[in-house]
Amino acid sequence: MKKDNNEGRSIIKGSGFLRVDWGDEKNGSVLFFQGDTVLLGISNVPFALYTTTRFDINTLPNEHVKNLYQLEKLFLTGDYSSIRVKENRPYEIPLWINDLENLSLLYLNHFDLIGLTNLRIQNLKTLVLKNAHVIDIPNLLIEILTFKNLTHIAYDESCIPLIDQFRKHHTGEITCELLGGSR
Repeated sequence: MKKDNNEGRSIIKGSGFLRVDWGDEKNGSVLFFQGDTVLLGISNVPFALYTTTRFDINTLPNEHVKNLYQLEKLFLTGDYSSIRVKENRPYEIPLWINDLENLSLLYLNHFDLIGLTNLRIQNLKTLVLKNAHVIDIPNLLIEILTFKNLTHIAYDESCIPLIDQFRKHHTGEITCELLGGSR
């Protein structure tokens, strides 16, 4: 895969077979690609899923469905509907995320964060929040702290009020990083 000068666009050359290289220790491959969904894996075991709210587990081949619980990274975007983004109508966080027992990184783009109250991800270490809809900061603070293994939160300007309150009330081991700059 070769990236050209247009960010986010890739050119597939040769046989069309995609391969992902994570360095010396881990070699992975694209297990599934369809529309807005890309499933990456290591040794044929799902590792990272890039998808939208339109994701339907039934579109995956059966061998990947049965191993999806081993997924470590989920990059979830509301979808690419410019109408919904312009209207500032965030998406709800889907409950199927709770089935991902090994999830250590969760990336949410254009979601209503009140949905965090429904998530019970025990191994979550990194939470990335972009274009978030933040309303009930006190309850969100409580919910963020339920992720006992959380060590890092990356966020954009939509979450600055939430993270400011988080820093006032929490002095633990969780680091916070403002994306696209520093504060």
